[in-house]
Amino acid sequence: MFVQEERVGAGVAHGKAVLLGEHTVVYGTPAIAVPIPALAVSASARLRHYASDKRKPDLEVALDDALRYWKRDGDDLEFTFDSSIPSGRGLGFSAACAAAAVRAAADLYGETMDADTLHDLIQKSERVAHGRASGVDARTVVARGPIWFEDGDARPLAVGADAVVVVADTGIPGATRKAVDHVRARLAADPRWAEDTVAQAASLVRGAVEDLAAGRVAALGQRMLDFHDVLACLGVNTPATDRLVTAAVEAGALGAKVTGGGLGGCVIALADPHGDAAHLCEALQQAGAVRTWPVQMGSASC
Repeated sequence: MFVQEERVGAGVAHGKAVLLGEHTVVYGTPAIAVPIPALAVSASARLRHYASDKRKPDLEVALDDALRYWKRDGDDLEFTFDSSIPSGRGLGFSAACAAAAVRAAADLYGETMDADTLHDLIQKSERVAHGRASGVDARTVVARGPIWFEDGDARPLAVGADAVVVVADTGIPGATRKAVDHVRARLAADPRWAEDTVAQAASLVRGAVEDLAAGRVAALGQRMLDFHDVLACLGVNTPATDRLVTAAVEAGALGAKVTGGGLGGCVIALADPHGDAAHLCEALQQAGAVRTWPVQMGSASC
């Protein structure tokens, strides 16, 4: 007897790190983000033929919208994930899972999506997972190179140097929703200071784009340090992240800062092109990082 093989859809995405612009991007500033290909998540999707528990609420809202979009409202899908992205570290875990799941569902049905449709579906998931979400994670977890993000739109960035950044994990879970709420309250408490702080952040990001394109890595590193100070004023740095930033600079990094939501999580350090990224990774681990990931930045299409 011939038994038809069950169809399975597959989808992938990857982690991300924000180079500059986290938190303030929610208030209108641009941001620069880089994909981390070494941190990947893959998802498989198949039709479920029996009653099941609901999926995670954040994935549920994105997938329900996708199924309605494809006129498959009555289907129940089962997903399997394989991820190397640590959760709770500001590295795009939830957005990457949503992206991989939506892509797997699309593959299962033989559907295609443009970049904006995929982004909108991931964003629905992100808003449930984190509350107010800028959209930078949703764009970067499917990008192929560094991106400029502003007001929901993304474009690829030119990189004029062989720049390498090292992402270092404190081992302490971040608290994105708590950090977002804290920053909102901090800015609301002093509107004039808030306006100046957001303007300073925007200036740093715009300058960093010019530095990146021109290959001015030393200037880029200084802007990262300056943005770390902005995040300190917003109250999302911790002793663990500050310790890693100090260790990175002492080891020869041109700049370093918190990346992601903060209150734990990770830092990102810019290696000196004339130095040794492996030495920087080792120094960060000696300072307490539980894991490090070097990331080569280069121009690519979104």
